[in-house]
Amino acid sequence: MMAATHVLAGMAAWSGVAWLDGGLARPDALAIAALGSLLPDIDHPKSWMGRRVRPVSLLISKIFGHRGITHSLLAVGGCLFALLIIGKGAFAPAVLVGYLSHLLCDSLTKSGVPLLWPWRRPFGLRLLRTGGKVESFLAVLMAVATGLPWAAYLYPRLLH
Repeated sequence: MMAATHVLAGMAAWSGVAWLDGGLARPDALAIAALGSLLPDIDHPKSWMGRRVRPVSLLISKIFGHRGITHSLLAVGGCLFALLIIGKGAFAPAVLVGYLSHLLCDSLTKSGVPLLWPWRRPFGLRLLRTGGKVESFLAVLMAVATGLPWAAYLYPRLLH
């Protein structure tokens, strides 16, 4: 999927987690979830994340290729471990929700994702093409899902 769709997916997923927890997603946590949703594509030098950390992206791409280790459950565990080690545990849930939203979205594409890497068998529903009309429709739905809790919260207050 495209970077914008991943960002919307990460924000929608985090917004849903916050709503299930009985509140609204804080803007800083939404931003962290959005960033987390872009992390798996660090393995592609031309991706949004890859262009920002090009030397790291080139190395990962050369060793593992695109949709390799960074699109696996092993990477999710490594990400969690790294977040806890560097002391950013407070934002670890938002990063992980964003990261997982990326894997879920990519599992909807024709390529799937190698969740059990190094076993390269792709998993997923493989329903859509990256950048296609279905992806655009899903992006709109995720934007609405992200804003809905805020709209519900603000609407009664705007009327008074």
